[in-house]
Amino acid sequence: MITIPEPLLLTPTITFAPAPPEQAPTAVSIRHANVWYGEQQAIHDISLEIPANQVTAFIGPSGCGKSTLLRCLNRMNDLIDGVRITGGFLVQDRDIYSSTTDVIDVRRRIGMVFQKSNPLAKSIYENVVYGLRVAGIRDRPTLDAACERALRSAALWDEVKDRLDASGLSLSGGQQQRLCIARTIAIEPDII
Repeated sequence: MITIPEPLLLTPTITFAPAPPEQAPTAVSIRHANVWYGEQQAIHDISLEIPANQVTAFIGPSGCGKSTLLRCLNRMNDLIDGVRITGGFLVQDRDIYSSTTDVIDVRRRIGMVFQKSNPLAKSIYENVVYGLRVAGIRDRPTLDAACERALRSAALWDEVKDRLDASGLSLSGGQQQRLCIARTIAIEPDII
């Protein structure tokens, strides 16, 4: 004998959709970016919006232009002969390629940490506070506090706090990369 189950009774429920999240303000806006190294075009008509306070990753094969595009954001390509850049690059609604833009200020506000670590041939401490010293900060308590804060933020403090006078080049590869991150964090850029 086959038993047929009783019909399932559903109680109607009312659900409310959550309010749409507020759209994060745009930190970086790139519009129709093109970059040439001499006659070779490296970036072809790239447009994108990068929201503030979020992590954004550029992923792609080697040689596709990720680093070239990033170097446009703090005007590092200006230092390379034969580079031509077109399009719009707005950082926090400011045109960073405007003739009135202070390039040094752009580079201070947009910190860069590269794939290959590049610690300076200085102590761990001096690596971290380097940008602050360049900015004219000499007050030792201020430098000490910034060094500790940056190294903690880069998850390196506990590993190096007792040897801040050691060379940054004496650290392991991963530690060197975190040292470079700490050096960037120390100057408190708007964007990393």
